[in-house]
Order: sequence, then C-alpha cells, then structure tokens
Amino acid sequence: MAVNGRYDLALCGYYGFGNLGDELLAEAAVSLAEECGTPRSRVVVLSGNPAETRKSLGTEAVDRWSLSKVLDALKASRSLLLGGGGLFQDSTSIRSAFYYWGVVRLSCLARCRPWCFGQSVGPFRSRTAQALARSALSRCEERAVRDRSSLAMLEGWGLKAALAPDLAFSLKIAGGPPAKEGRTLLVNLRPWKSGLPEALAKALGEYGRREDVELRGIALADEDASLMAKLNKEGLMPLAGIERVRSLEDWSRVRQTGCCGAVGMRLHFCILSVLVGLPLLGVPYDPKVAGLAEGVGFPLWKHGDRVVLGEPAYFPRIPALRENVGKAFREAYLSLGER
Repeated sequence: MAVNGRYDLALCGYYGFGNLGDELLAEAAVSLAEECGTPRSRVVVLSGNPAETRKSLGTEAVDRWSLSKVLDALKASRSLLLGGGGLFQDSTSIRSAFYYWGVVRLSCLARCRPWCFGQSVGPFRSRTAQALARSALSRCEERAVRDRSSLAMLEGWGLKAALAPDLAFSLKIAGGPPAKEGRTLLVNLRPWKSGLPEALAKALGEYGRREDVELRGIALADEDASLMAKLNKEGLMPLAGIERVRSLEDWSRVRQTGCCGAVGMRLHFCILSVLVGLPLLGVPYDPKVAGLAEGVGFPLWKHGDRVVLGEPAYFPRIPALRENVGKAFREAYLSLGER
C-alpha cells in the first residue's frame, strides 16, 4: 500500500478494555496488515488503554475517547479499519452504534478511507441503531462480514459485502484433537439475560457429576470470572478453579491441562476451542455464535437440554478457514491502494 501520511491503517474496535476476544481481533488485524506489507509502526489503534495497546501490539495507540486525538490520528492515516466484532448492535446499549458511526463520520471528514472486516451486524432493537449502522457501513469502501445473517442484512440495505471467517481464525495456534484420557471440561459463561447462564450452569453441574469430569471456568473478561464465581458459590456449577485468560500464552497453558472438551458462550472462547481441536458445545446467546456454528460445524446447546459432547469433526476444516480469512483480508486491504 502506498505511503500517505504517518500511518497506513487506523484500527478501530473495542480494544483496550481487557476482553481477550477483542484483543485477539486487534492482534489478528495487525498481523494480517503486516503480511500485506504494512509494518506495525504505520498502524495506530484507537484504544481504551493506549499504553497497554502500545506494549502488547507494538503499534501506536491513542485514547479512543479523545475527540482531538482520534481526529489527529485519522488525519494522519490512509485508511480506517473497523476491525472485527459486533460493533453495530444495541443488545446492551445504543452507545456502541453511535460511537462507531461517529468515528466513520470523522474519518470521512479527515479523508481517511473507511472499510470494515469481520463484522457481525445486529441484532437491533431500535430503528435508530439500525440507521446508524446502515449509514456508517454504506461509507465503507470494502465490507466483509463473518456470518450469513449479517450478509443478508447488508444485502437488504443494498450494500455489497463479502463473507469471510472471523479474524481470529488467522491466529497461529498449535493444537490438535486432544487425548481421550483428559478429564477436565473447560467452561465459559458470561453475564446474560433470561436466566441463560444459570440454566447452563445447572446443566454443566449435572454433566460433571454424570460423566465424572471436573469443570474449570475460563474467563475472557472480568465479568465472566465474577459470574462463574457466583454460580460456583451457589452450588449450581462446582468448579475446580477459574482461570482469567488474558493472552494466547494463558490459553496455551490452560489447554495443556488434560482437557476433554469445552462448553462456552463467548464467540472467541468457541473459536479458540475450535483452533486447538477441542470437542465443543457452543451456547447461542447471540446470533453470532449460531452463525459461527453454522460456518464451522459444531453443535449448539438449547436452553433446558442436557450437555452432550461430540467429536471435533470440524478440525480438518481449520486450515481452509485460516487461508480464507487471510486471502479475503489481503484482497480488501490491497484493493484500497489500487483506487
């Protein structure tokens, strides 16, 4: 990509807040940009914790909440990447949709070319959030989404988009189908509504007793750890321990503890489990998890069901998924330099 200003890429997402899934998206995007010829020194990340982002990614970073710093970064950058995740939704708050719409508008004012990759779009409860998403995404020069429901939504808006795997599938993680003698089930629960975590915890507790396996909580965010500690204390889901996983190194260490499978809610817990070949049961609290299961091929737990693990039949597909996400990213990113 031709040099134009201090940066080639400004990266925007939910970065710098201690959620491992989002930090993996940032690392994947920066690594893929490197493979396209953009050194980390020419990437700037809009972050909730700029100092930590600089340390972990080796890029420049600015405070995502500072209007002046964000605008200066966009003025100095050739392009703005909305880099993966469910940025446009209002399941928890409409503020997310407002924020990312605002950043895209600023990028247009700064003549910094916006594009998006690895997005899940929706779900929406309000017309306002939907309108903000449509407005922002219509200004993106390249668009790639990670599930078919998002693709259908964009097509319904008259916006062309590619379908590509989640950015995290590009991460280089060693693994393979685990040994059969493992007796530890990795579980990930996150706060959610409608009593879903409590019902899942009860089913997991029953599974542990029935199959004589220990349950180990895997938290990708602090709120996961707090919830699982509460469920453990209440006796719904007796845990052998709770691991706060903050990096791929943490995940690799946990993975080597004789695991027999994984059951989880968070999308990137599911992706990490897939990448190392663990038998996986996903929990579709959000349509993005169902979309991942459809694309990869693992079963989903339904509210009230017993927990049942199958074989990781999807594992041979991982190299193709990794290749597909890399190819799609390169095509989108490099095409910006050809216009």
